[in-house]
Amino acid sequence: MIRTWLFYLVAFPSTLFFSSLGAVCGLVRARPSAFDWIHRNWARSLLWGAGVRLEVQGLEHSVPGRGQIIVANHESMFDIWALMSAVPASLRFVAKEELSKIPVFAAACRAAGHVFIDRRRAAAAGDAMRAAGERMKEEGLTLVLFAEGTRSPDGELRPFRKGAFAIAIETQTFLVPVAIDGTAGILPTGGKRVHPGTVRIRLAEGTSLEGKTSADRDELVRDSQGAVARMLGELRGTGPSGQPTG
Repeated sequence: MIRTWLFYLVAFPSTLFFSSLGAVCGLVRARPSAFDWIHRNWARSLLWGAGVRLEVQGLEHSVPGRGQIIVANHESMFDIWALMSAVPASLRFVAKEELSKIPVFAAACRAAGHVFIDRRRAAAAGDAMRAAGERMKEEGLTLVLFAEGTRSPDGELRPFRKGAFAIAIETQTFLVPVAIDGTAGILPTGGKRVHPGTVRIRLAEGTSLEGKTSADRDELVRDSQGAVARMLGELRGTGPSGQPTG
């Protein structure tokens, strides 16, 4: 319980401070590196408050300054902060439209290049994603997509949705599968109590999307989900099917 109180005591002022700083950076048109510094220090303050330790493998597969898309599984809000803290790239995320109504925070997110989408309006969501893809290529950003579409309630990998990969193909950049394990136990879906623990992240080798078309989408979905499932199995000491190895 003490750790939960500490987390929230850190989270609220930290989020307000770094959101305000991000909004100011937006007004002066700061470089992407300024937002990267804000993201990384905001995330690290929250991880510290929650008592989270990171173990990261495969960082050589994320190339800073290269336009790329990370496709990852999604267990908890802590996935976002873990990636921001651990991956040395200009990460930008896709967020639900409801978050765009939070004062200051939303302004900071838009200035940095994060994307708000309303899944009920497919055409508008597609336009927003395409605009994000163009900005990603121009500024060398890394767009993070949680391909399951929502957080997994039990930490088990859900089927990847095809829509994310259609947008990925349009960017003609690189696709990097990433597995995240441990965040479900730190802040379970729907819960408010924080439990200290270790988060493990593993990145796989990226796939060039240059020359890929919609005809390649199903193969990309299958290969990416297979890579994430395999890495999760290795991180957890189980096979992709969940059976213990060795």
